[in-house]
Amino acid sequence: MAAIVFQAAAQDQAPTRRRGSRIIDDTTKQVYGPKTSRYYYEQDFFYNRTVFSTIDTAIRNFHRWTYMQQNHYFYQDLGNIATAMKSIYFKPPTMIGATSGFTAYDVYWDAEKIRYFDTKSPYSNMRVNLGGKGRSTTKITFSRNIKPNWNIGFNYRALLIDKQVQRASKGDRNVKATYYDLYTTYETPDSSYRLFFNFQRSKHDAAEYGGILQGENFTYKDYFSTDAQPSLHEAISEDLRMNVHLYHQYKVGSALQVYHIFDRYRQGNNFVDVVASEPKGYYGSFVNIVNDSTNDYAKFKALRNELGIKGNLLKLFYNGYYALRNVSYTNRGGTYIQNSYTAAESYIGGRMQLALDSIGELGGWVEVQQNGNYRIEGTLKSRWFEASLKQMQYSPSYLTQSYVGMYNVWTNDFNSTNMTQVNGYIHYKSPSFELSPGLTFTTLNNYVYFKEVPDAVKDTVQVVQPFQTSDGQVIVSPEVKVSLVMARHIHFNAQFMYTRVLKNADNAIQLPAVFVNSQLSYENIFFNGNLDMHGGIDFHFQSDYFANSYWVPTQQFYTQQSFTSPSFPLIDLFFSARIKRGRIFLKYNNLIQAFTKEGYMATPQYPGQRPILDFGFDWSFYD
Repeated sequence: MAAIVFQAAAQDQAPTRRRGSRIIDDTTKQVYGPKTSRYYYEQDFFYNRTVFSTIDTAIRNFHRWTYMQQNHYFYQDLGNIATAMKSIYFKPPTMIGATSGFTAYDVYWDAEKIRYFDTKSPYSNMRVNLGGKGRSTTKITFSRNIKPNWNIGFNYRALLIDKQVQRASKGDRNVKATYYDLYTTYETPDSSYRLFFNFQRSKHDAAEYGGILQGENFTYKDYFSTDAQPSLHEAISEDLRMNVHLYHQYKVGSALQVYHIFDRYRQGNNFVDVVASEPKGYYGSFVNIVNDSTNDYAKFKALRNELGIKGNLLKLFYNGYYALRNVSYTNRGGTYIQNSYTAAESYIGGRMQLALDSIGELGGWVEVQQNGNYRIEGTLKSRWFEASLKQMQYSPSYLTQSYVGMYNVWTNDFNSTNMTQVNGYIHYKSPSFELSPGLTFTTLNNYVYFKEVPDAVKDTVQVVQPFQTSDGQVIVSPEVKVSLVMARHIHFNAQFMYTRVLKNADNAIQLPAVFVNSQLSYENIFFNGNLDMHGGIDFHFQSDYFANSYWVPTQQFYTQQSFTSPSFPLIDLFFSARIKRGRIFLKYNNLIQAFTKEGYMATPQYPGQRPILDFGFDWSFYD
C-alpha cells in the first residue's frame, strides 16, 4: 500500500482596504485534524483490503467508559472496574492449541488492539475518566510519520481503582494496572516489502477481598451496607503479560505475496496471601501449606512462527500457511512443588474471502493441528443478513490438566473439547427504523469447567476443582435488536435475548433466561456544529440465575447452585458533549439503588457498582 503524501499550502488572501488604513488578514486555516490522521489494522492489510478510519470524534456512547459497559454487560466481574471478568455466555476460544487457563484478565489485554496510523502531522490523544470513589483511568496515544512510508507510535494506559468495600482512604487500591505498547510500520518506496512490529506489556495487580464476610443474622441487604466487611485482607493476584509481534511480507504481485508472522507471548500469574490474617476455612483444606504465607505461581510461554502465501485472484482472496508453535508451562506452590511441561505444536491451514456483488462477502478459515484439533469457520455478510459457523476441537488448558498450589492439587487427563456454534441475523433497515432478529445455537462435548466440589466440607477438602462433563450441552439463544429514531433527535435502541439450555450434562452451564440492554437518548448539534450533545438513560436487566462464583487462589469463575443472583434493573443517567476537539461526559450509575438501598450482585458475594457520579474527557492534538 503506497503511502499518500499530503501537502497543504496557506491560501493567500487579498488585502482589504479601509479609509485611512490598510489591513492584511494573515490568519491561516487549520488544515490538520481528524481527517488527516487515519488509522488501519494489520488484519485488513493482511486481507489486502484498503480500509482507513479517521479519528473517532463522535460522542454517542462516549460515556460508556468501563469495560462492563463497553462489552454491553455480557460479562460478570467482581463489582469494581478492572477486577477479574468472565463472559456470561460461552465464547469460542481463539486458540485450538495449548493455553495457560488464566483468563480472568483477558478482557483488558484484548481491548488494546494495535492501530497503525498514517499521519500528516503528529497526532496525540489523552482520555481521562475520573470515576467517583477513586475509580480513575487514563489512556495516552501518540503517533507520527517519520517519513511518508514510516510511522511510529505508542499507547499508554493506567487503571487506578480504589476499593469500594471498606476503603481506608484515597489511594487505597483495589486494582493497580498499567499497560503500554510500542509500534512501527514501514514499507519500501516501491511498496514491495511491508513490515509491522509491536511490543505490548501489561501488569495487573488486584487486591482480592474474597467477597463480603457474612456474620450472624446476615441478610441480602447487608451486602450493600457501608459497614460490610471483606472476607480477605492481604490476598493479591498478579497478572503479567508481554508479547512481541512481527508481520512482514514481500509482494511479488497482486496475485502473490509471501509473508512471515512471529509472536513471542509470555504470561505469569501469581497469588500471595498471609494465611494468619484470613478467616479460618475460607480456602478449604490447607493441602500444601508449610508456613503462614501463600505464594502460588504459574508461567506460560508460547513462541509461534507462521509462514505462508496469499493474494487476490479477481474477487477471491486466498491464503495458505504452515505454523510452528512451541509452548511451555511451569507451575509451583510455594518453593517446593513444581510442574513443568513443554510441547511443540504444528498447524496447517488456509483462509479465503470472496466478494459477491449480489450477496456481499463470503469468508472461511480452516486449520488443523497435528494432534487432531481443528477449526472450521465460515462467514456470510450482506446488507440484509449475516451468518457465521464455527466448529472446532481445542485442547484443555494447562491449568485444568495439572496444578499445584497451597490449597489446590490436581492432575487430569481431559480430552479435547468439541464445539459447534451457528449464528445468524436478518436485517431490515429504513431511515428511522432498524430491526434485526437473530439466533445463536451452540453445542458442546467434553466441556471443561470449574465447579464447587460436591458436598464440600471446608477445612477437609478442596473447595473448587476442574471437571469434564460426561455428556454434552445444547444452548439456544434467540434475540432481536431494535433501533428507532423519533422526531429526528430521539433515539431508542434495544437488544432482547432469551436463552434456553436444552441439554446440560452435570449442570455445567448456568445462564440467565432473559437478558436486556436498551437506551433512550436525545442527540442534537447546536451552534453551527460547534456543540454536539448526547444525553439519556441506559437500562440493563438480566433475570435471576445461579451465576458463577469466583475462586480467588486460581483466579477462576466456577459453577455453583447454592446462591441465586437476583434480577435487578440497572439504570444509568448520562450526558455527553463535544466542543471543538474535546469531548466530555457526566454519568450517574445505578439510580435504583439510590432509592432502594439494595443493588445488584455482580458475582455471588460481590455486590455491584453503587450509586456514584463519574466524569471524563478526552482531547486530541494534531500538531
